[in-house]
Amino acid sequence: MPQQLLNPAKVTEVFAHLNETPDNRALYSELVNGNDVTSDVKGVSLAPGYRVVRVDDRKKGEIPQAHFELALINDLTEEVVYYNRVIIQPDSYLNCRPVTQILVWRTQKPKHRAVLHDFAGIIFMNYLLERYDIIVSDRNQTHEGMSFWQARMYDALELGLHLYGYDMMTCELIEMHNEAELEKGETWLWGDAEHYQDRLAIISKNKLPLE
Repeated sequence: MPQQLLNPAKVTEVFAHLNETPDNRALYSELVNGNDVTSDVKGVSLAPGYRVVRVDDRKKGEIPQAHFELALINDLTEEVVYYNRVIIQPDSYLNCRPVTQILVWRTQKPKHRAVLHDFAGIIFMNYLLERYDIIVSDRNQTHEGMSFWQARMYDALELGLHLYGYDMMTCELIEMHNEAELEKGETWLWGDAEHYQDRLAIISKNKLPLE
């Protein structure tokens, strides 16, 4: 997976519609009746008006894999403040069904900065990892997305989680046990050569591959 998306136009195309009020409000309308999972996210404290909602398989016509959307919405302003599209992708070699964040966005409006502080990391560690045990990086990484994953990998080391680099084509699985190995692993994972798209970062609560 993680090859940087260095084309700013492509990144802008993916995220721009969520920055525009009509499109953001339209997405809010589609997600507002989703399952309220706020209480399922450990360590999150939200001001009145904010909720975390989840909608499963809403985009079946576009996304062939099982998937769900997580959003932090504000019911007072009727807007989406944070949006995360997640796919569930079985892997026969790893013998598991890891999840991958394929689109993560958050508003840059100052009025929402306090609630968004560390929110993406909390969702990653305290919701996705708690529920699915294994998270795999996306193959198309923006610079911000790569930095986010690097931060989560260092968090994983501190928490005693299992950390891997994985090549989808060869099934090569490299475990990283300390910061020195992680530094080498980052070089192996991230680059601009075509084959790097087949290399994924993995954070797991269990040793891989699962028995």
